Amino acid sequence: MKKTICGLMLVFACICAMAQQKPLIGISTGYSASENTASVRYTYVDAVVNAGGIPVLIPLAKDSLAAAEVISRVDGLILSGGEDVYPFFYGEEAASALGGVNYDRDRSDMWLLQTAVKLNKPVLGICRGEQLTNVTFGGTLYQDIPSQFPNRPVLQHGQRSSGTLPIHHVNVVKDSRLYEIMQQEQLAVNSFHHQAIKDVAPGFKVVATAPDGVIEAIEGFPQYNILAIQWHPEYFAQQGDAQWIKLFEDLVIRAGGSRPLLKNPNIRQPKIR
Repeated sequence: MKKTICGLMLVFACICAMAQQKPLIGISTGYSASENTASVRYTYVDAVVNAGGIPVLIPLAKDSLAAAEVISRVDGLILSGGEDVYPFFYGEEAASALGGVNYDRDRSDMWLLQTAVKLNKPVLGICRGEQLTNVTFGGTLYQDIPSQFPNRPVLQHGQRSSGTLPIHHVNVVKDSRLYEIMQQEQLAVNSFHHQAIKDVAPGFKVVATAPDGVIEAIEGFPQYNILAIQWHPEYFAQQGDAQWIKLFEDLVIRAGGSRPLLKNPNIRQPKIR
C-alpha cells in the first residue's frame, strides 16, 4: 500500500513539474555571410522572457534536416524581421525599388516554418516573418509599397522615429484570434517595412489592415497554427507593456505553457576580484 501511495505521489510530482515547465520558443536569426554571423535584436529575447517562455536563438539552417532537428526540440517559433523576401520565391522579377535580399536566410526560414507546420508547432511571424509566411504558402508581395501599392494615399510604413513609438493605427477583424488576444478593434502600432502582402496565401485570412488598405496581419487557424503580423510588438513587450506582451503570451500558451514563476535557482552572484 505504501509503495502504491509513493508511486502515485511520484507520478503527481512529475505531472506538476511538467505543468510548471516553460516552453522553449525558437527565434529565427538574421544571417550575414560577409561577417559570418547570426544575430537578432534583444527585443525578441526580452519579449519571450516577459511572456513566460524560454528564448532559443536559431542560427541559419544549412539544410532541411537541420531545420527539422531544431524545430523538433522547441515548442514554438518566432519568425523575426529582416531583409526583403527574394521575389523569385513568388514568381516575380526584381523591381527597381527592391531592397537587399538574403536567399540563404529565406530558404532556412521556410524550412523552419514548414517543419513547424508539419509538427503542429505554433508560429508567430513578425514583419518579414509575416511576408515570408505568406510567400511560403503561395501568396505574393508588393515589393515596394510607395511605388507599387495601387491608387491610395500611403501612410508612413517605414517610420523614422523610435520603434517604441506607434506611428499609425491598424483595424482588427473581430472574428479573429488577434482580436481574442488584444480585445481591441483598433491598435496603435510601429512600422518598419516597405514590402507588404499582395495576394493572400490559400488557407490564411486577413485579420488587420492599416487605414490605407495595407494588410497588417494574417492568420491560418484552424488549418495552420500561425498568427503573422506586420508591425514589431517586441519593442513594446520588452518594455513590459502588458497589452503587447499578450501576443507573446498567446504563443507561449499555444506552445503548451503557462506563465509560472521561476523558483530561486540558488545560484551565487559572481564576484569581481
